[in-house]
Amino acid sequence: MTLSDIFTEVEIVTKIQDKLPKLFQIAELESQRAGKIGMEVGSIRERIIVSLLVYKFGEENVETELPITEPEN
Repeated sequence: MTLSDIFTEVEIVTKIQDKLPKLFQIAELESQRAGKIGMEVGSIRERIIVSLLVYKFGEENVETELPITEPEN
C-alpha cells in the first residue's frame, strides 16, 4: 500500500470524503472560543490526518514524534 492508494482506491476515497468533513467540523467546534475558530484548529486537523495515515499504514511506518516548531526541509 502506498500513499497514492489513499487517493485512487474508490472505497478509501469514499470513506475519506464522508468522514473527513465531519471530523474537521468537530475540530472547528472544539477550537471555538466566543464564537470564533481558534488558531489551534490547524493542529487538530493535522492530528486527524496523521491519525488517518497511522490507521492505514501502521504506527511503525508513520513518523509522529516531530516537534511542532521544527522547520520543514
